[in-house]
Amino acid sequence: MIEPDIFGVYRDYIFCLNSQDWPKLGQFVHDGVRYNGEPIGLSGYREMLERDFFEIPDLYFNVQLLISDPPYVACRLSFECSPKGKFLGLHVNGKRVSFTENGLAPIFETNS
Repeated sequence: MIEPDIFGVYRDYIFCLNSQDWPKLGQFVHDGVRYNGEPIGLSGYREMLERDFFEIPDLYFNVQLLISDPPYVACRLSFECSPKGKFLGLHVNGKRVSFTENGLAPIFETNS
């Protein structure tokens, strides 16, 4: 088995998100994807992202830290954005917010 370029794959995934290239999302996300432990599938994941970008028009995923222990990748993402209305239960109404998010995911080689 050839080891995939985990950093390259993850950065391509982030580029896909930031450019909102939803037809390519399936190249990076498995149809059985889970979010916070709940199965949502690729279509549910895409709907969640589309909703996020609608509610936060200037949403941008900024990779602060990327670590790999194959087949896993861990990432710290930072965000500076202006959500339209409520964000995390707070009425921000377009005010600028900053936050970070940590993620851990397996990356597998595919035959596609």
